[in-house]
Amino acid sequence: MESQELQDETGAIEAIYPDCIQRLAPLIYKFKVPQHEHITIQMSFPEEYPQELPHILDVLSEKEGYDEGYLTNLFQEVLESIFNEGDVCIFDFFTELDAVLYTGEEEQEEEAQESHWNAEDNNSSVVAKQVDYLKGWSISDPIVDRKSTFVAFAKRVTSIDDAYDFLETLKMDKKVSRAQHCMTAWRIKSEESSAQYQDCDDDGETAAGGRLLHLLTIMDAWNVMVVVCRWFGGIHIGPDRFKHINASARDAVVKGGFVTLDGSGAVKKGKKKK
Repeated sequence: MESQELQDETGAIEAIYPDCIQRLAPLIYKFKVPQHEHITIQMSFPEEYPQELPHILDVLSEKEGYDEGYLTNLFQEVLESIFNEGDVCIFDFFTELDAVLYTGEEEQEEEAQESHWNAEDNNSSVVAKQVDYLKGWSISDPIVDRKSTFVAFAKRVTSIDDAYDFLETLKMDKKVSRAQHCMTAWRIKSEESSAQYQDCDDDGETAAGGRLLHLLTIMDAWNVMVVVCRWFGGIHIGPDRFKHINASARDAVVKGGFVTLDGSGAVKKGKKKK
């Protein structure tokens, strides 16, 4: 039996977005994402909703170029990130999805093309400073997709002050300072106590910081911070950007020796850089 909260919420959604909701069966609904109606989501709701989290069953796109399996996992992560026990969440979920699927970056292509990591810099004094600002960071291989470039940086940190100081120093690099987003996450474990610290920042790329922190967690990486920079290239790539953010971050963490891989490429737990 559907809760009164679910009936009220779906009724409100139907009133506001009459073409975006369909009841398929008791507790199962199909939604078109407002502003992105080519994407439909099938969701199941527990009888105890909103005390318990809904579940995404399937995501379909009428447009080509979308990895539907990837979107299903991504949307479930977004749903989990905004869910608060006892509060209805579908409106908040739609708001977050609009940001995740956002393809209307306002940066001009001309400016962005000058900002890429691989752009030439003929000022030798600036180049010398860049080497200094990047000292101690492991750097991923650039990922380029439709003129956007993603590069990640990883560095050992042992305190929260370290994390903030290192980030500010990194941003003094001329090319890094021109990135449209510098997303960050870090995990710190005190060597003198059992205290643990972790934090992340999206820097305007909704849900990216949390995904980076989740990546460090599942890699069991400690005393490391990772920064992923994105230089926008004038062509909108939608949710594919999250694949590149994770892939570049993983590359930088592995290159820095903060985790060890086995023969299959999986992370060996407990064999981290000290």
